[in-house]
Amino acid sequence: MAKEVETVKQTRKLEHLPPYLFARLDRVIHDKLQRGKDLIILSKSDPEKPTNAMIVESLREQAVQPENHHYPDFDGLAELRGRLAEWYAVKHGVTLDPEKEILPLAGSKEGIIHLCWALLDPGDIALIPDPAFPSYRTGTILAGAEPYDLPLRPPLFRPDFAAIPQEIARRAKLMFLNYPNNPSGATVDLAFWQEAVAFAAEHDLILINDHAYAMTCFRPGMAPSLLSTPGSRDRCLEFFTFSKAFHMAGWRLGAAVGNADILQSLRLIETHVNAGIFYPIQYAGAEALREGLKPNYFARDNADYQERLELLVKFFRQWGWQLNQPEATVYLWVPAPAGMDGDEFAQFLLEQADIVVSPGSGFGREGKGYVRFCVTYSTDSIRRAVEAMTRSFRRYGIHPPQPNAAR
Repeated sequence: MAKEVETVKQTRKLEHLPPYLFARLDRVIHDKLQRGKDLIILSKSDPEKPTNAMIVESLREQAVQPENHHYPDFDGLAELRGRLAEWYAVKHGVTLDPEKEILPLAGSKEGIIHLCWALLDPGDIALIPDPAFPSYRTGTILAGAEPYDLPLRPPLFRPDFAAIPQEIARRAKLMFLNYPNNPSGATVDLAFWQEAVAFAAEHDLILINDHAYAMTCFRPGMAPSLLSTPGSRDRCLEFFTFSKAFHMAGWRLGAAVGNADILQSLRLIETHVNAGIFYPIQYAGAEALREGLKPNYFARDNADYQERLELLVKFFRQWGWQLNQPEATVYLWVPAPAGMDGDEFAQFLLEQADIVVSPGSGFGREGKGYVRFCVTYSTDSIRRAVEAMTRSFRRYGIHPPQPNAAR
């Protein structure tokens, strides 16, 4: 009889990977619901509304076509690439070659991690914003490279390029940025992108913008494309996702656009890892882009998100917090109360108010003093959360943080 394996010997890379934030939260939610708790879940940016009926109908129509039941092309559907080129031309004034500068992906998160595999070797450095969406760090570690944190601090939550040591900048191969920003809700203008592109050119870096919240902004000019910047096409990519604004989180569809040579490296990884994207999903994505170009297509959702953010901001201001109203995204980045860090505040909200939020530590060391509220849930859920927090704050005498305490 074969000897039973006593311990699974995982790679050293996995020793540097903490449990994934949202997987942990899913377990917490599951356990509480199993015990009969009526939770107010404000943790994950999963849109509450179903996908647009016309997008679903496109999927339905294409799913019954026999020609779509085969392995799809690795380059992605020509119609989808064409629609993405049209989208960038109309929304950002950016001209893209749909044959060479657009690559559909089975999810932008997956593409971000695969890009790290394509571009990073052991010993390389990737510049990672902190706090940030966890996958930038995950991809870097899984590639065997070293993440170097770029602190994002209030009020602007932007990296200080001048503070990056020259030796680090020299060794760095890739820099991730994400504006409009998750988790802080911060935005940037074209002047910032010009500064970022100049820094990348000076140090021969590849620059990436995860543009997941391009459509979730509350006034014009809050979400310029990195690719609108002169010189960006020499060394830059931008990731596009259908998950948030199009309510297609479970569909797993995104795209990378920009420098053709970088895209070829990513495409090579994709051909080895994936077998393409089911054509009906790509046809549905093309329909989403067609619908999204209609005037005011995102206006109702964005008005809802803005209203929910205003409800939360008003609540915290009434309790003494100094918070700015976000101009984009579906997030409110809230410093923990006096005497607590973000983990303790998240636990307090869970145990005393039945509210699930994301502890800021899951986004990096700079997030330790914060929690993230997400407003993709119903306005009624936000109102219930405000009522529950009002009761628990009164009961336990909660006080606002001291100035700069969240840092």
